[in-house]
Amino acid sequence: MRSQDCTIVFFSLCILGLHLSTVCEGRPMRKRTVSEVQLMHNLGQHKQMQERREWLQMRLRGIHTAAARASGEAGRTRRRLLPEELPDLSDLTPEEIQYALNLLEKLLNSKQS
Repeated sequence: MRSQDCTIVFFSLCILGLHLSTVCEGRPMRKRTVSEVQLMHNLGQHKQMQERREWLQMRLRGIHTAAARASGEAGRTRRRLLPEELPDLSDLTPEEIQYALNLLEKLLNSKQS
């Protein structure tokens, strides 16, 4: 083929492509079946739920910090400690024992009120 023939074929294909794109107007060539539509809907819901879960986990990471536990808010946790997780009481100083007794007394008074 000559260079001029290649150019004519190339422009013909470009014009044909433009014509087909205007005829189709971005619509699919065939209609989708109900199962395809349902599958796409389920996939969209799954992606949205996954994004929500990731967002929520990201937000929760900022809430549970070690600094909050160290500042004495450990009495507010809802998780129960296992016996092996409890500290050895013989290692506590008298000030720590007094603090623990005061905290338990406050808790008992608040539950009775």
